Amino acid sequence: MKDACEKWKDQLLEAALTGATTKDLEEHLRTCAICSKELEAIRARKMRLDELLPLVAREAEPPADFQARVLAAAEATSGAERARQWRVWTLAGATAAIVVLVIGATIYRRQTQRIPEKELAAVQRLVEWRAPSDSLLVTPGHEILRTMPKIGESYLNVPVKTDEEE
Repeated sequence: MKDACEKWKDQLLEAALTGATTKDLEEHLRTCAICSKELEAIRARKMRLDELLPLVAREAEPPADFQARVLAAAEATSGAERARQWRVWTLAGATAAIVVLVIGATIYRRQTQRIPEKELAAVQRLVEWRAPSDSLLVTPGHEILRTMPKIGESYLNVPVKTDEEE
């Protein structure tokens, strides 16, 4: 249908279904061969559907041997064929699961936040923080008292004069 004929589309369907046309549509059909052919095609399709309607209405049943044929076709598929199909679907499912896990892990890694260096430095300074009163508790020999001398050593390193130095 041409773009100019689009406005007649609904009226063509109505005319095909009811058999009644409006004056405007009749005038258009006299001048437009495309719409005339379309109307005839719709009417032919309606007639075919009307012929099939009685078959549906009287509930036409499948042939008597239909069930037997379906069961025979199902049994014809061997157990080996079914097992092969099962393996294929299992492999496909496992592959899909692995792909989903890899994608999920990648997304998770990208979403984890890395701590910027400035924030990390600030956290380290907070960990090393000391109370202002700690400086009052420090004694001159504080470092000496914190360490223990090894056997034979003393807290104080006093240089010993040797005979050669005298």
